Amino acid sequence: MISATEDEPLHVLDLPQVYEKPSGTELMKTLALLTQQPRTFGVSAEAVKGPAVHPAGVNRYLTQIIASPLSWLDTDELREAVWDAAAARLSERSGRTAMPAMSRVFSVPTSSGKDLTLTLHEPSLTSDNLGMKTWVSSYLLSRRLHSLLESPPSLVPSGPTDPSVAQADSQNKLRALELGSGTGLVGLAFAALHGKTATTHLTDLSEIVPNLEHNRALNVELLTNTEAKVTTGVLDWSVVPEPQPTAEERFDVILAADPLYSPKHPAWLVQTVGTWLSRGLDARVVAEMPLRDAYLPQVQEFRQRMTDLGLAIVEEGQETGYDDWEGADGDVLAVKCWWSIWGWSEKVWPLS
Repeated sequence: MISATEDEPLHVLDLPQVYEKPSGTELMKTLALLTQQPRTFGVSAEAVKGPAVHPAGVNRYLTQIIASPLSWLDTDELREAVWDAAAARLSERSGRTAMPAMSRVFSVPTSSGKDLTLTLHEPSLTSDNLGMKTWVSSYLLSRRLHSLLESPPSLVPSGPTDPSVAQADSQNKLRALELGSGTGLVGLAFAALHGKTATTHLTDLSEIVPNLEHNRALNVELLTNTEAKVTTGVLDWSVVPEPQPTAEERFDVILAADPLYSPKHPAWLVQTVGTWLSRGLDARVVAEMPLRDAYLPQVQEFRQRMTDLGLAIVEEGQETGYDDWEGADGDVLAVKCWWSIWGWSEKVWPLS
């Protein structure tokens, strides 16, 4: 029987070999053992688990199976299943973008200490659908939400308010908007954490929203149990809505994780924040983004544009997570991220 531990992985020679003409069942079990999920997100490098089989020689082993006619197996269907599984395992070892579609499970901490569990579907990745991957900054922000926003519907003690803006009473639900939701981890976590006290609208581009809606449906039991209300929709940051949203249509909280991956995004993102954020002094923007060298100018531009809009940082910090991408040497990649909470500065009143 094939078995392995993290400390003592199997060698490829311990696996059933093609020349031994193993049964279809043996081959399928072995190929299941060789399934390679992306590295698990974590807040420490030690959280990442190693493979059950030593990687040396695995690609050659898989290639031998694909090249074999498997003539000793009884049916064409069984041969096709073995070839398909071997090809999938080989693709998984060609990098994260070559992995097939998958469903992943994430745990979200709560103030009570009992984690919530979210299941997210991630389609196969291509260069034009990276928004369908869950990124480390989303993972980190989802785990921070319970401590950042743990007193709904007021996020902070109420300060001076614009008398021209009607303030909702304590019975009204908190309205939250997520920008660039991707797979929906942050928005779904926020909704489940706040339950019936909030409504949460998850948004992205038109090509991303179908999978986002799929993930909302995947988590219907959690959302039902927490009495959370979640909607999804298309929101293109480059388009300024006409007419402008009314006070009732704006949101008390705007969430955004890893939103900057184009030189145009800082301007578009801040423009969208200015359009949709409520004008109350309790309104908040909660953002987290990786501090990758290539995008540091965009992060700095985002900070400046938010300040120019009249928003000020209420709280901020940095943390390090470990993404599910491997470095060139196969090691886990540490990613430093910056999280921030923004609110309107009193000096800009009255706001239009």
